[in-house]
Amino acid sequence: MLLIARHRARASHPATSIAMGRHHRLRSRLHLCSWIFAVLIAGLGVNVTPSHAHATGESYVWLNVETTHLEGRFEIRLDDLDGPLGLDLPEAEDARQETVLATAPKIQEYLRQSFEIRVAGEILPYAFGTTEVAEVEGLGTFAKYHFRTEDSEIPDQVDIRNTVLFETDRFHRNLLCIEYDRRTGKEYGEEFTALVFAPQTAEQTLDFTRIESLLRVRDFIWQGVLHIWIGIDHVLFLIALLLTAVLERRRDEASGRTSWQPVADFRSAFWKIVAIVTTFTVAHSITLALAALDVISLPSRLVESIIAFSIVLVALNNLKPVFHEKSWLLIFFFGLFHGMGFASVMGELPFRMMHLTQVILAFNIGVELGQLAIVAAVFPLIFVLRTSRFYLPVVLTLGSILVGLIASWWFLERALGWG
Repeated sequence: MLLIARHRARASHPATSIAMGRHHRLRSRLHLCSWIFAVLIAGLGVNVTPSHAHATGESYVWLNVETTHLEGRFEIRLDDLDGPLGLDLPEAEDARQETVLATAPKIQEYLRQSFEIRVAGEILPYAFGTTEVAEVEGLGTFAKYHFRTEDSEIPDQVDIRNTVLFETDRFHRNLLCIEYDRRTGKEYGEEFTALVFAPQTAEQTLDFTRIESLLRVRDFIWQGVLHIWIGIDHVLFLIALLLTAVLERRRDEASGRTSWQPVADFRSAFWKIVAIVTTFTVAHSITLALAALDVISLPSRLVESIIAFSIVLVALNNLKPVFHEKSWLLIFFFGLFHGMGFASVMGELPFRMMHLTQVILAFNIGVELGQLAIVAAVFPLIFVLRTSRFYLPVVLTLGSILVGLIASWWFLERALGWG
């Protein structure tokens, strides 16, 4: 009875009642979000097909060393051949294969102009052989163009220029892989990537005597940086979170209303930024690693839909704070799905099983550097503007509405398969 009386006494205290009311409202809102996600997952669980919304374009070239020549193959997704190179591939699979075979001379000429092997400054000629179309599990359908160089003494080093599809997609990547070297008897495996070409690194030197040292960490760091910069949904999620980092909820004694007000000093805003970035970083780092290691796996369509939904919810929370005291839970929860979005790029790389721990760490470092660059660009600006007349009505309110509308459209596109 004494325990019951004490419990009732605490519950009847005004401050306790307010706290309990807030607790119940928060629980109700969390239940509502859980219900929404349950419906979302159920709706997307039927006939879900992978959708690589985050993956940038990739093409591959294998270059293997025989005793008297080099030989290999180009592998390019049919989707990349369809638009940029104007093949106008039909929908029917058999007809698509026929079109690829019929247009092989055109594509081979393009590849010859975009991919050069040089020895001591002189072009090493190569001739094309068979062309085939093959399905690569988890990556899509590829056209494969086999080639070989003329017989000659194989040098220790060759200079390679690879600009395949760079003219139509500045974020395209070309990976050069090596399976074996007959001269030395080394077998590298079909997933070993020696070089990664991007528009800014279109010309590189391949040293056949030091193949194992060519898997460079800086390439994966750059891909991590690049991915968050071109992943506009990640950028909008982060910016939407930053908009309220220079504000705080304060109660107006006269009106009794609680509203957003500018923080008093830089230190307060800075530590709010640190908390936001740290929470987001911890969350997406966990799932990035787990997804890259194939410990967890969710359909891309579901992950991408939830990422879009997360932006909508953060934008709405800016307009009418619901998760104000528990916003870190919101950031952490959705950060887990953003991590799986980051991992979608790594999950498609053919070198993902080579030095995997190193690749995961380097890619994640790149993501963090890209994220910090965004924060460094946005935070000083919004901190200075926080006390201006237009920050609350324009930057926060209209900005959040615009971000929410954009993300809502993305959500409908991804969840319902529009577009």
